[in-house]
Amino acid sequence: MNRHLFGGFLITLAMALFSMIGPFIRYTGLPPLTIIFYSALFTSIILLVYLLSTGKAGELFIGKRFFWLLMSSLCLLGNTYTYFTAYKITTLANAVLTHYTAPIFTALLAPVFLRERLGKTTVISLITASIGLYLIAANGLALSSEHLKGILYGSFSGFFYGVLILVSKNLVRLFSPFVILFFQCLVTVIILFPLIRFSQYAITLPQAGFLLMYALFIGILAVTLYLKGLRHVQAQHAGILAYSEPVIVVLIGTFFFGEAITLRLFFGGVMIIYSGYLILRAEAKRK
Repeated sequence: MNRHLFGGFLITLAMALFSMIGPFIRYTGLPPLTIIFYSALFTSIILLVYLLSTGKAGELFIGKRFFWLLMSSLCLLGNTYTYFTAYKITTLANAVLTHYTAPIFTALLAPVFLRERLGKTTVISLITASIGLYLIAANGLALSSEHLKGILYGSFSGFFYGVLILVSKNLVRLFSPFVILFFQCLVTVIILFPLIRFSQYAITLPQAGFLLMYALFIGILAVTLYLKGLRHVQAQHAGILAYSEPVIVVLIGTFFFGEAITLRLFFGGVMIIYSGYLILRAEAKRK
């Protein structure tokens, strides 16, 4: 299989794991900063033990590339906090639609920062996927003033996510996914520690168990798959493949929770799947 096509499949698989973030946030009932801090703490500890036990600790000496790792860490923290907060204070549809402005930012900025040519396939796929996402989430849209703050948080998360894709595309050429993820989590822990230390919120043992599962399956497995895929896929294409996440959320709701698929959901899902097909076909043709 073409390595670019394989990279696209890895990103899509990562999106399937990322689709569990929304239900996880609402189920745990923890504040966004608490979830981010403890999941980053568990992830960094697990990765440090792995790198030390496998004799790969030397990879942690990053030299003069710390600036880009710091930039990616700040973008990741900004993206995660604003997205989690949007989930908390507005509707799911508002949070998802505004968060997925990220591929638009990536497509517009990739020609400037990565010298990727903005192709016709990218434009067509982006428009198709955006319309499909709107059809899926339209029923839950709430544009009243009380949801304005949540919409702004979701939009900021889209911007941070879009920039994160661009920065990560540069980093995966230099470091392994484990090293990138370790430093991202380490910076997050350092920044949030003063806030968590003086907060009055304590987590229970079951909540700690859920956070550990989150660290393993989303913090490590999903992010590693995504970074491995990003190494072989154009940044603008990676952003569009991320649209597969809401489709997977709909399928989970249908098969596991008995939620009905309306005609609008069906056509929205088909449009997103078609846009993903166009991107994978374009990656398969890359040399």
